[in-house]
Amino acid sequence: MMHKPVLVNEVMENLDIKPGEVVVDTTFGFGGHSKLISEKIGLKGLLIGIEQDEEVLSQVRDDFQKPNTKLIRANFRDLASILDGMQISKIDKILFDLGVASFHLDESKRGISFKGDEPLDMRLDKSKSVMASDIINEASEKELADIFYNFADEYLSRQIAKAIVDRRRKRKFLRTSDLVSEIVKIKGNKHGKTNPATKVFQALRIAVNDEYRAISEGVAAAIEKLNIGGRVAVISFHSGEDRLIKNIFKSNADVGSIKIITKKPIVPTRNEIRGNIRSRSAKLRVAERIK
Repeated sequence: MMHKPVLVNEVMENLDIKPGEVVVDTTFGFGGHSKLISEKIGLKGLLIGIEQDEEVLSQVRDDFQKPNTKLIRANFRDLASILDGMQISKIDKILFDLGVASFHLDESKRGISFKGDEPLDMRLDKSKSVMASDIINEASEKELADIFYNFADEYLSRQIAKAIVDRRRKRKFLRTSDLVSEIVKIKGNKHGKTNPATKVFQALRIAVNDEYRAISEGVAAAIEKLNIGGRVAVISFHSGEDRLIKNIFKSNADVGSIKIITKKPIVPTRNEIRGNIRSRSAKLRVAERIK
C-alpha cells in the first residue's frame, strides 16, 4: 500500500509556495506532498527531500530524477548540517509530516504495527543498532514504564512494564505477537477505536527512533534557517507530538522570531477521513518567520 499524504490542500494553501523558492520536505517518504511542491516551485526552484529510510528512497529515486529536486538520505534532525553542506544559508518553506508511512505499517516487516507477527524491530533507519526488542528485553521496569507513559500516555504503564519484566525472565521478547499477548493480559482484548497495544507500540517506536529529540532539533533548525516571511508547517499524529510542536512554536513566538499562523491546529475534513482513515488524528500547525 502506498502512503496517502494527509491535509494536502491545507499544507499547500498555508505554505503558499511560489515559483523559484527553496523548499525542504523533511519527511519525503513516497513524495506525496512533494509532487505538488515540485510543480509549484518550477524549474527555477529547489526542492530538497530528506528521508532516513534507504528502502523507501530506493523506491522513489527514479520518479524524482528532476533538475529541481535533490534527495538526501538523512534524519531531519541534521537539517542544519545538510543545508550547510549544500551551501544553502536560508530556505523559504519547510514541511514536517511526522506520520509513519503506510509502507512501514503494512509492508516493511519491522514490527511497527501490532497487527501482524513480525520481528520487534521498529527502526525507521535500519543502519541504527538499537531495536525495540533490545529495549523490551534490557530496559529496567521503571525505564519501560516511563517510556510507555511519557511517550504515549499509557495509563497502565507500570502494570505492563512489570508483566514484561516478569515474562522476559523466562523467555525473551522477539516478535510483535509476544508483546501483544502480554499487553492483552493486562488491558484485555476488548477495544473501541484503538487496539489495546496501540500506545505501547507507539511509545516503543518513538523510543527506538529517538523521535521527540529529533523533532525538537529539526524544527528548531528549520526556524533558524527560514528566510524572513518563510513558513514552517508541521503535521503531527498524536497528542505528544502536537504538544511538542505547540510548545516549540510558542517559545519562538514569545521571543518574537515567528508568528503563529494557525491559532488552532487544522484537522482533516470528514471527507478526507472517510477516504483515508489514517488521517483522522492528523493536526497541522504553521508558523512564519518574522525576524
